[in-house]
Amino acid sequence: MNPAVDNHQDIHQNGARIGYVLKVYPRFSETFIVTEILAREALGDDLGIYALRPTTDSRFHPEIARVRARVTWVPRPLKASGLWELLTVSLPDAGTRSRLAEIMPALAGLPGDEVAQGVALAAAARADDVTHLHAHFASLAGRTAWIASRLTGIPYTVTTHAKDIYHRDVDPVWLRRVCSDADRVIAISRFNERHLRAALRGTGARISLRYNALELGRFPYRAPAPVGPGAVLRVAAVGRLVPKKGFDVLLQALASLADAGVAVTAVIAGEGELHDALVARARALGLAERVRLPGALTQSEVRALLRDSHVLAVPCVPADDGNIDGLPTVVLEAMACGTPVVATDVTGMPEVVRDGETGILLPPGEPEALARALRDLACGLVATDRLAARARTLIEEEFDSRRQAEVLSAWQSDGGEAR
Repeated sequence: MNPAVDNHQDIHQNGARIGYVLKVYPRFSETFIVTEILAREALGDDLGIYALRPTTDSRFHPEIARVRARVTWVPRPLKASGLWELLTVSLPDAGTRSRLAEIMPALAGLPGDEVAQGVALAAAARADDVTHLHAHFASLAGRTAWIASRLTGIPYTVTTHAKDIYHRDVDPVWLRRVCSDADRVIAISRFNERHLRAALRGTGARISLRYNALELGRFPYRAPAPVGPGAVLRVAAVGRLVPKKGFDVLLQALASLADAGVAVTAVIAGEGELHDALVARARALGLAERVRLPGALTQSEVRALLRDSHVLAVPCVPADDGNIDGLPTVVLEAMACGTPVVATDVTGMPEVVRDGETGILLPPGEPEALARALRDLACGLVATDRLAARARTLIEEEFDSRRQAEVLSAWQSDGGEAR
């Protein structure tokens, strides 16, 4: 069931109307997109949302209700008759039909419904007077924005993340096509920026760094509570239950701590394909009474979990399919709240979790290293006050959604540049 959304803005900020192109909206795991939209609306930007798939989530973050942008679910024909009808309706003039013919060789390898959605997006964007399209992820959303842009001349930007550039199924031809024709390609970390510069070499793609951000007012800082002699170390972990999150490594580390006599409990919050396997693994390791998997939590519930925890563990690893985490939003949330972070050195993580300065950074896939770091926290051997204070300062300086909104707005206005 999709939440009702029909609060359309008619105010143009500097004459710009921005169309957000998203694979699914709303999506429980993509809080960073909602944060970005809210910050831009607070700035006065006129936004619309074009979703390519309906949500299948059963829960929604309360912040969704604050989004004013109208949501348009782009039609997706699943039968040949529907595909033909959509193309007929969405290609009203000879010029658009001619432009579609020009790009047909590139489209030949795409599914028909994807091409049809690109055509439908073009018609919707034109009807809504959209001046700029902004796609999150260079995969389906990026390809659809590319089609719409080629048919209408409306420029687009694309924010790249992780799976859309690292997964083994990424089509390098389409990645280069989407990014080279974009007005700007946004990387969410310096690590991703370097990867894109190598992958897009020779395309002329315009690549810029802009981190995901937080609405800092919703994440008040509180100095971390010491564990204390004889107290139980409370560990939090948050994320989808998928291989790249490395939660199996966390379970092994927790088992080592328990075997060494360290009092420890953990909450692993999230949903995903590995839920049953992680429950079984925790039971096999003798952790059934120590580890709880409550399912997915809203941002307010995550904040409460972080406040109640001594540490956030982020044991990300590269998955066998090439998928790897970009920069998990929960890391930023913990650092903003004052909860110490222990994380692994993957992709953009060391840009935020700076070892010994704003957190503790470990090599990925090493449960004993994670166990040692958690044991040090439990024994009071880590200056958590200093780590947490520096972490909060970093978040305030580089991850404020208000600044992110200003930069994106400038990039997507008529010839604008970030101030």
